[in-house]
Amino acid sequence: MIGRFAMTCAAAVAVLVTGVNLSHAEDAVPAALKPPAGYIVALTAKATGVQIYTSTAEAGTAPKWTFEAPLAELNGHGVVIHHYAGPSWEAADGSKIYRDMDTPVATVPAKQAASDIPWLLIKVNADPAPGVLSKVVYVQRILTVGGVAPAKSPARAGTKVGVPYTATYVFYVKSN
Repeated sequence: MIGRFAMTCAAAVAVLVTGVNLSHAEDAVPAALKPPAGYIVALTAKATGVQIYTSTAEAGTAPKWTFEAPLAELNGHGVVIHHYAGPSWEAADGSKIYRDMDTPVATVPAKQAASDIPWLLIKVNADPAPGVLSKVVYVQRILTVGGVAPAKSPARAGTKVGVPYTATYVFYVKSN
C-alpha cells in the first residue's frame, strides 16, 4: 500500500515538473519569435527528421555544406504532419501550408548554436484544401536539437547528407 502511494506521488511530481518545464520553455521563447498580437496556438507538434545538406563548390574553391531542405515527421495531439522543402508542412488530412516568400523569416540562435539549428518564426500561406492546417498563419520552430551541417568539410561537390534533428513546432492561427 505504501509502495503504491509512493509511486503515485512520484508520478504526480514528475507530471508537475514536466508541466513546469514546458511552461518555462514557452516563456523562454525570445520576443523576436513571437507572432504579432491577435494570434493563438492551434497545435504544437514534435518533429523528428533530418536537415539535408549538399556539398557545393564554386570554381577554384573547396567544397562546403549548403542547406538544401528539411525532411521530418511531426506528431502532436493525434495529428501527423510532413515537413519538407519550401519549407512546407502537409497534414495527413491533405491540408498544406508553405512559407510566405514576401515575409522574412525571424531567426534566433539556439542555446547550443554550435550543434543545434536556430529557432525560427515563419509566416505561411495555406493551400485551399480544408483541414487542420488551413487557418495557420505562423509556424514557430523552437527547442531544436541537432541538425547543424557537419563540421568536417565535404571531400567533393554533390555529396548529400541528412543530419538528424528534433524540434518543437508551434502552429498559430488568427484569434477570433
